Amino acid sequence: MIQFENYKPVPSKIFSKTIFILGLLTILLFSIFVNPDRSKFLTCYFRELTGHRCPSCGLTHSIYAISHFHIQKSFIYHPMGLFVYFILLFLLVKFSFEIITKKEIQIKINRIITKITFIIFLTSWLSFWIIRLLNEL
Repeated sequence: MIQFENYKPVPSKIFSKTIFILGLLTILLFSIFVNPDRSKFLTCYFRELTGHRCPSCGLTHSIYAISHFHIQKSFIYHPMGLFVYFILLFLLVKFSFEIITKKEIQIKINRIITKITFIIFLTSWLSFWIIRLLNEL
């Protein structure tokens, strides 16, 4: 029988943050090394079924362009790509710091400001999609 004397289970928050960090790193490394134009497995099933672009069509190209410092091109692919990219980087740094220091970073933002920001973000995203759909018609 094997006995572990100093065995301490990994707290669930650290484990889930580690999994999240690995996912973020995968996305960021993927955006650096995999060109969406040359990849055969990056297809939009919504576009294949309907013939129209989905709300996130162009986001992969946008993040790829940002990873290669083509900011203007990124904005053309999807205007929200820059925002999404920096949110992903922020979360990567935040969770990495929390795991290393074993202290949770509390960011206190007024709930009203958070709701307004979310509504603006969602409205902008959907407006972009509707405008793009209308241009396809």
